[in-house]
Amino acid sequence: MLVNAIGRAVPALLALLLGAALSLPASAAPARNAKAAPGDCAACHKAEKVLPAGHPATKGMKLDACAQCHAPKSEQALGGKLPGMHLHQLRGIGCAQCHGDLKKPTEVAHDKCMSCHDTAKLVEKTANVKPKNPHTSPHYGKDADCNLCHHQHAKSENYCNQCHKFEFKVP
Repeated sequence: MLVNAIGRAVPALLALLLGAALSLPASAAPARNAKAAPGDCAACHKAEKVLPAGHPATKGMKLDACAQCHAPKSEQALGGKLPGMHLHQLRGIGCAQCHGDLKKPTEVAHDKCMSCHDTAKLVEKTANVKPKNPHTSPHYGKDADCNLCHHQHAKSENYCNQCHKFEFKVP
């Protein structure tokens, strides 16, 4: 009897969630534009204001130019404030370089991330993070899937906080 009740509840819940997702305003999910130039916020966000008032124009600007004001490890650093895809795009790394054929994009596997991001260097870079180096997990070692924390098309999260209370800043 419980199995039948759950079997009836799951489709109803899915329909409710799907209905809610479809009723989101268009600004909640900007259109992705695989051909957007670095810094061209309007290519995806259209008229939505995503930069603060008085911010200089960014169209054509790459990450090194952004870093003149947004220095890493400063209060103005971009890490943790932008989805990973924005940081990749500002480095001139387009969608196809990770996803392949854009008519049938593939999910990006952990190995693809590691083709550019060296695990040993990441472990070394975060060696002094307290209370524990997030790239040497007692659960995953040095092989955790990057996408557990570093989301590319959404705000990143501290995956460890599902069980722990670490104050890691996740770019």
